[in-house]
Amino acid sequence: MLNIIKLSALAALTGMTLAAPLQSRDSGKTITVKNNCKNTMTVGWLTNGQSNDHTTLFDLSAGATQSISPPGSNWGGRVWGRDQCSHSDMTHCGTSGAVSPASLAEFLFNGSGGQDYYDVSLVDGYNIPISISPDGKSATSKYQCGSPQAANLPSCPSANQVVVNGQNVGCKSSCSLTGSAQDCCTGAYNTPDKCSINSFAQQVKNANPDAYSYAYDDQTSTYSCNPTGYTVTLCA
Repeated sequence: MLNIIKLSALAALTGMTLAAPLQSRDSGKTITVKNNCKNTMTVGWLTNGQSNDHTTLFDLSAGATQSISPPGSNWGGRVWGRDQCSHSDMTHCGTSGAVSPASLAEFLFNGSGGQDYYDVSLVDGYNIPISISPDGKSATSKYQCGSPQAANLPSCPSANQVVVNGQNVGCKSSCSLTGSAQDCCTGAYNTPDKCSINSFAQQVKNANPDAYSYAYDDQTSTYSCNPTGYTVTLCA
């Protein structure tokens, strides 16, 4: 999760209004979301730096795909999916941060050197397996046009579970749970040399080596490519 594209793991994201799926604009790239889950999923996506009332939500049936075309050649943002979701519950469905964490696919288009940068992030927590694949590009190395995934989510300690209507719908990271500077790499711990991975994040990383598990996980979690688009698979 490059500094230029990451949102604070402390962000308590609340307050949403439902928006229609975005129509094609001028990014020139598409993100195709594929639902490999057994249930209909509610997909959300949000441009970095925008408030939650700009989040787009749409339902995606099991086995279905839908493409979105983010605006602007330098777009950066995140995509996520949820089940057990009601559009009237915007705190849960329309957010993706510490309040109600979700497994994230994160992007920055046309970054340094004209490359896109992308990652799978479990920094705030997780809810379902997720993966990203560049369209029409073969990997030349693990991190150049590779396909990161988080397919082996650890069991969630009871203290970290997010429960909605009696259902466990997500697992908070240590940062999302405690909000402490040490767990969140903030305050006196806001540099890589002062913030080391905590035990829960290490467990997540061991199970999902492609994914970000804490704030300074850049070296083993950031991918680059320049394809025409990407496929994000839910329940990968």
